[in-house]
Amino acid sequence: MLVKINDIDISNNKVKVTQLDIDDYGSVIPIKELELKIPPYDDSIIQTLKNSPYAAIFTQDSIEENNSIIILVNGMTIDELNKEKKKTIDKAAS
Repeated sequence: MLVKINDIDISNNKVKVTQLDIDDYGSVIPIKELELKIPPYDDSIIQTLKNSPYAAIFTQDSIEENNSIIILVNGMTIDELNKEKKKTIDKAAS
């Protein structure tokens, strides 16, 4: 799931994110706000969340549920997000 990182609560091992989608015209559309759990003592996930405004997040449970546990995070810069937007536009145009 593509998300924007809104707030990280390290003491409670939670992160607030906005689930995003990219439409055929390259617009980033906010879908909904989620609060996800960070596995305790997983510094790599915390550091990635801290250093990235956007991320592709994979969770243990359904991506539609609050409090799902994050199992993998791939941080994204604004440039990487723009590349994804361009790919979506190109795919829709073909």
